[in-house]
Amino acid sequence: MIRLSLGKGLPAYTKYDVALFIEEKEKTRWSELLKEFVENGTDQHITKQRLSNYLKELREEGLISKTIDSKTAALLHIIRPIYKVSKNGKKRLKEIRDKKEIYEFIDSAGPEEIGKLHEEIKRFKKI
Repeated sequence: MIRLSLGKGLPAYTKYDVALFIEEKEKTRWSELLKEFVENGTDQHITKQRLSNYLKELREEGLISKTIDSKTAALLHIIRPIYKVSKNGKKRLKEIRDKKEIYEFIDSAGPEEIGKLHEEIKRFKKI
C-alpha cells in the first residue's frame, strides 16, 4: 500500500492515502476502509470521524464517488455505500502518486543526492 505521509516513524494517514487505497481496490466498502485505516491494530490509524471527513472531502474534490450497493439493498434492505475513484480522480491520483515518488526520494536522500538534485533544479529553472 502506498503511503503519502512523509518523515520518520509512523505518520498519520492522509486523505490521499484513502483515495489511493480505494483506487487500488477499484471499489471499496466502508467496512474495508475501517479495517485498513481505523481498526488496523497499529499506532498508525485515524478515527472514524476523520475517515468520514476524508471521504466527504474526496467526494467534494471530485476524486471519488459514492454509490449504494443495490444488490445488498434489494436482498437485505440495508444501505451500504461503495466508494470508487472517479474518472477525473484517476488523473489527479496519478499526479499525486508522481509527486509522492519525488517526496520519497527527497526524504530518503543523503546530502550528496540532495546537492545533485538542487543543482538539477537550478539547471531546470534556467531552461
